[in-house]
Amino acid sequence: MARKAEVGSLMFTREYMCVPISTGTSLFSPEHLDNAKNKDLVLKPLKREGYKYFVGVDPAISTDGDYNVITVIEMDEDENKSIVYVDRSKNVQFRENIQKVKLIGQLFRPEVILFETNTFAKSFTQELRQVADLNIHDFNTTRRKKQEIILNLQMTLENGKLNFPYGNEESRKVTSVLTEELSMFAITDRGKFEGIGAHDDMVMSLALANAATYEMSETFILLDDMGLFDDKPSSPTMAYNSSIGLNF
Repeated sequence: MARKAEVGSLMFTREYMCVPISTGTSLFSPEHLDNAKNKDLVLKPLKREGYKYFVGVDPAISTDGDYNVITVIEMDEDENKSIVYVDRSKNVQFRENIQKVKLIGQLFRPEVILFETNTFAKSFTQELRQVADLNIHDFNTTRRKKQEIILNLQMTLENGKLNFPYGNEESRKVTSVLTEELSMFAITDRGKFEGIGAHDDMVMSLALANAATYEMSETFILLDDMGLFDDKPSSPTMAYNSSIGLNF
């Protein structure tokens, strides 16, 4: 069953799917997801003075079920972050996606846009650099880099530094889909970080937007240049210390 709801001028499609997940492998605990819901926050295409904005783009790489998701995070001077805008849609054509990112650039004037550029998607950033004055960074998602941005998102939530919009019906619908995807994002038996539900596009877009908040210091660029994100076999339980560990 699917339901559609307008979020600003954007169309948001909600799908329901129940997939059991072991609490021993879930990366995002229900407690932290509930704590992130902010009843005073609503989705709104509005830039506020004194805040910085960051964008994560997870483009659809196929038309057989993937969503194209663009997430905007607002951050205050204390590095408290809030989701203020989400565009989630299917079958987005190349030119339409360019226009979406340009519009978000005009609305929010983001500090950084982090764009997942695996496979064909690099053509998006090449085009955007030609037609818009935006600080766009390519993000080629290797296994290690994906782990890095997901664990950073996990820490941000556990530290209470990320707010989900929950102040009106439309915001709650969007947050419901997001939290459902997050609750089903896990470390699989093969040691991969991925969603085991119907979709994980919103998780990846949010993780990219959160990573963009660190991109100003070039943290990810420097680590990548050092070769720390090379795809090499490793045990995920040994890739980070116990202070980051899994939620049980």
